[in-house]
Amino acid sequence: MTNRTIALCFTEPESAEALARTGAALARRHDAHLLGLYALPDPFVHLPASIYFTGEVVTQIRARQGDAARQIEKVFLAAAESEGVTPEWRCLQARLATVGERLCESARAADLVLVARPEDEAAGRPQEELIRNLGRPVLMIPPGYAPAALGASAVIGWSTTREATRAAHDALLLLDARAEVVLLSVDKAPGADEEDYPANDMAAMFSRHGMNATVTHRVPGDRRIAEVIEREAFETGASFIATGAFGHSKAYDFVLGTVTRDLMRHAKRPVLFSK
Repeated sequence: MTNRTIALCFTEPESAEALARTGAALARRHDAHLLGLYALPDPFVHLPASIYFTGEVVTQIRARQGDAARQIEKVFLAAAESEGVTPEWRCLQARLATVGERLCESARAADLVLVARPEDEAAGRPQEELIRNLGRPVLMIPPGYAPAALGASAVIGWSTTREATRAAHDALLLLDARAEVVLLSVDKAPGADEEDYPANDMAAMFSRHGMNATVTHRVPGDRRIAEVIEREAFETGASFIATGAFGHSKAYDFVLGTVTRDLMRHAKRPVLFSK
């Protein structure tokens, strides 16, 4: 499997460099079309009605937004040029929609979507909207990340959920033919009967693609599940983490949503989210 369209959804100038460089490197590797997206929020939308803006204040806000858009576009085009790929840039007006909703509209045709990991929870709303509503795999890039060979290895957070199943198959978009894959189950005690455990079927699927896949079980103890996943990725030298995101029911969303948000806040390596 390969990517023919890669979309980069920018949300702020500060994270643009790492996102643009990673996306451009992936586009070169896959010979993919590279789409850069940035949405300008309307200053009058999604704010308390009591807030009053004078014409001068609105002009200043729009000027800052325009400066940010031009700065991001410059970084995006430079990264594309350095990798020798042809870029497409779209600066969108959010109007009555949220930034995340507007980005979703333009990113739905992409095989893979990249976003920057938010520096704080409040800044992560567009990223969460994309992961929840886009319907495409979303690869989140941590701050300061230097482009690397993403396809060499991965840790896949495994559970018997739709989201985890999609994450495992979506990981094929990034993995090399002889990649090392760890299917990590955190909520099952080792030593249990694993003969019919679905992870073994998934490992066999990766093996048929020419990859070396192993099934690993970890007991979280007093650690958060995201910590266990990150530790496994660190110890195995995984290029990226793949995991199901949020959930298709309230029960699953309680578990997967917590893991998703923890990884969105703290992951030190790229994370592929699937929903």
